[in-house]
Amino acid sequence: MHAFLNYSLLQAWFPSEAEIWNPPTWFLSALSFANFTLPAILPQIARLSKDGLQKLLVALSTVSLLQKLSYSQAWKFYCCGGFAEKTAHPYLWNVTRFHPFGALVEIVIGAAAARSVMLDDENQKPSINPLWLFLASYASLGLRLTTLNLNDAMIRTLLFMPLYTKFLMEIHRDCLTEKPHLITRFFGSKLMTSLGALAFPMFILHGPIGQIFYKKKIAEKLWGGILPKKFFPFYLLLVMVAGHFTNEFFVKSKKVQQFSAWLARKLADSTKGMLSDAVPRDSSMEKLAGA
Repeated sequence: MHAFLNYSLLQAWFPSEAEIWNPPTWFLSALSFANFTLPAILPQIARLSKDGLQKLLVALSTVSLLQKLSYSQAWKFYCCGGFAEKTAHPYLWNVTRFHPFGALVEIVIGAAAARSVMLDDENQKPSINPLWLFLASYASLGLRLTTLNLNDAMIRTLLFMPLYTKFLMEIHRDCLTEKPHLITRFFGSKLMTSLGALAFPMFILHGPIGQIFYKKKIAEKLWGGILPKKFFPFYLLLVMVAGHFTNEFFVKSKKVQQFSAWLARKLADSTKGMLSDAVPRDSSMEKLAGA
């Protein structure tokens, strides 16, 4: 069963199985669902005005927040006065973190934000230095250290995601200006773009590589026990090197790219019209009007 869920990329739908084999691949499971549904969603987003997109962002953020409130047991998502709420069942936390529907909501938030930037006036400039939004988004994580004890899910939905989404929108606008801010130039530097290319391979590979050194049963057989914290920099370096080779010899491979393009065309041809209305909207409305 685990093999079927893993190779079919369905593991994220099942809370107890979301992290089987290679835990980070839950994202590929959720992303596959998003890719299947986005052909029906993106055309609807493209029809919206900037005002409509703003309303959509608010609505989607609210939907995302409802799931986090569910996990947090509504008003009991904080602790105060020595009262400590018992930890929720881990399966509920896995639903909150990994469920494909929740991931789809966040992906559509990103699509709506990108579309909003596309509709900018030609001379529109960033309303704020992106640096402040970047700092504010990561500073919000500091709320975990306060007496409110907000959980990660609530902070992410209420503060981090809105601030970071705004940061991405503003840094895009800033990079189109004649004199981009320092943070925009920094993230556009060769060093950061090179590291950015390694991000996804590292995300996928850090799990299986980490199990060699930190999964108890495996580490005990190979090394006599879990490796100490001082080994972590070497582990990180190993993941970076593995990510680099994966990026250079797999992601950038012409054969892989050609196969991916062929498969994408094949899927597009075989699914053409599957997510569209059987009867064009205009003609169906004309029939109703005629009746």
